[in-house]
Amino acid sequence: MDESAGQQQPLSESQVANSEGEYVWQVTDMNRLHRFLCFGYEGGAYYIGEQNLCLESAEALIRLIEDGRGCEVIQEIKSFSQEGRTAKQEPLLFALAICSQCSDIKTKQAAFKAVPEVCRVPAHLFTFIQFKKDLKESMKCGMWGRALRKAVADWYNEKGGMAIALAVTEYKQRNGWSHKDLLRLSHLKPSSEGLAIVTKYITKGWKEVHELYKEKALSVESEKLLKFLEAVEKVKRTKDELEVIHIIEEHQLAREHLLTHHLKSKEIWKVLLQEMPITALLRNLGKMTANSVLAPGNSEVSLVCEKLCNEKLLKKARIQPFHVLIALENYRLGRGLKGRLKWIPNKEILQALDAAFYKTFKTIEPTGKRFLLAVDISASMDRRVSGSMLNANTVAAAMCMVVTRTEKESSVVAFACDILPFPVTTDMTLQQVLSTMNKVPGGSVNCSLPMIWAQKTNTAADVFIVFTDNKTCAGQVHPAVALKEYRMKMDIPAKLIVCGLSSNGFIIADPDDRGMLDMCGFDPPALDVIRNFALDII
Repeated sequence: MDESAGQQQPLSESQVANSEGEYVWQVTDMNRLHRFLCFGYEGGAYYIGEQNLCLESAEALIRLIEDGRGCEVIQEIKSFSQEGRTAKQEPLLFALAICSQCSDIKTKQAAFKAVPEVCRVPAHLFTFIQFKKDLKESMKCGMWGRALRKAVADWYNEKGGMAIALAVTEYKQRNGWSHKDLLRLSHLKPSSEGLAIVTKYITKGWKEVHELYKEKALSVESEKLLKFLEAVEKVKRTKDELEVIHIIEEHQLAREHLLTHHLKSKEIWKVLLQEMPITALLRNLGKMTANSVLAPGNSEVSLVCEKLCNEKLLKKARIQPFHVLIALENYRLGRGLKGRLKWIPNKEILQALDAAFYKTFKTIEPTGKRFLLAVDISASMDRRVSGSMLNANTVAAAMCMVVTRTEKESSVVAFACDILPFPVTTDMTLQQVLSTMNKVPGGSVNCSLPMIWAQKTNTAADVFIVFTDNKTCAGQVHPAVALKEYRMKMDIPAKLIVCGLSSNGFIIADPDDRGMLDMCGFDPPALDVIRNFALDII
């Protein structure tokens, strides 16, 4: 194959010719916006970890506003938020903050109106406010004007008293902002009796609220609200273990309502476990094993195993295979990645986590696309994935299982300096896939081989995914060139994702071709990025 060869004829009307006369899928400003909203970067790369969000990282968004498409931008922000298309929440909030401080009146109005829909929990609202503060100087604009005061007031007023009480007692502050700050700056006038009680509680404290309302005739809901706030305050003042347990059970308090010394109690952890969400459960397995809450053979272990194997709970919490796999490997390790916490893994819980891993495949909806996964089997694939405790070969094997079990038309190949079919069936376990992978001889890595091989064997693929550690560009033919050749010869508008699992930054994707994506590292949200990319959402 000639490395200089390109795609000289369009495969569809949506393609345009680039500066070299090759036809590519143009990356429009709206495409760039979608990628920014999804993972905080406008280019053809997804980086795990925190991104440095600034005006320069959202140039396409600003151009869209300047072109009179600001209201369309707001609609996209709301859609990405409501449909859960984002790998990270911060880019959405940053984009909304930019729109709320731009010079276009209609865009600003739409942005402020969208605040309650996009900022669903206090942490989102605090982050949005901080982004506005960060942008104040660079966008040369004010901040606490009438529009923001109304948006913040609406955020509180549109929620019921009990919902606000739960929110403000669990999420008190973030990024240097508190509810007291926002109530003061927004000049909030409560729209209901319940909200009036909560706002008084935030600004004046429990004693004044108790004195003010103890003699008043209140609705049943307001009475319940006052009892809840009293319980939140009471639990802070008591060191009696039985009393804390009673308060938690009666008012269904969460871990966030308790003080640090309460969490030294094994019995308090036991009662928290009863209603603990599965996401929190996965995070605290090591802690609860270390403090003997999860002792071999006790009822708490049975409860944990029951929750982990409950498909409805896993689906409702949107738990993906990689959430469980990371929890499993961390728990198996017997120590925290940070701090001194150590534990002896419980065999029953290890078995339940293993079972949960396979159950989560049922929560993933197929895309209906034809996938070709190519796995680097070089010796260096045993290194740790960037930002994770998983090895590169484990992530690659798990992704092969995800695609094989969810997509009807998929195939897997193994490659290094050569390529060969790598049969992964729907009944294989993770260990079986890894064992098979380890038997394949390795060599130097050529990421172009999957497209070259698929072209030679007439293998139809809509999406190529290449998994390698960090050797992404060996061989005489660049992967982008090999993809363009494949598209032209097979007449398929194929896409390419290159996952450099141990890389902190590489460029393979053609920045002018939205059918190519680089992934640097791997984390649970990466699965959503792959899905969005395959479905042409980003």
